[in-house]
Amino acid sequence: MEPNDNKRILLIDRQLYWREAFAHALRTAGFTVCTLDTYNYVLPQDCLKGEEPDLIVLGCVRIRPEEQMVISQILARKHHLLVLSVTLPWHVMRSLFLQGVDDIVDKPHNPATVVDFVNQVLESTVTFNSFRTVERNGIA
Repeated sequence: MEPNDNKRILLIDRQLYWREAFAHALRTAGFTVCTLDTYNYVLPQDCLKGEEPDLIVLGCVRIRPEEQMVISQILARKHHLLVLSVTLPWHVMRSLFLQGVDDIVDKPHNPATVVDFVNQVLESTVTFNSFRTVERNGIA
């Protein structure tokens, strides 16, 4: 069994090429992947056959009001979120981290690199002694 088996990723990206390339790389690495091409938030369970995602990956060019809205909806449901963006000013990145985004990275040119990013974020989400984890779980 691959170490990523049973890890569910919801990948949201409007750009068909990146959505398909990232999904293929993640599936090849053993993840279960569901893709969406819209920022209209749907319950991830609808996409993942009743299962919660271990991580939601949002691919975008920049953060506009519609991206901000879906980010807020994802975080309100306490999902882990990785943002892959083409261009983000530092103050926007800071704002997203303060909202609870797990990580923000430049959208990679090599789709296989997204597997590394996803693994890093998933590894950081299993740390149960961090303030963010405690806060996310409603204990703080």
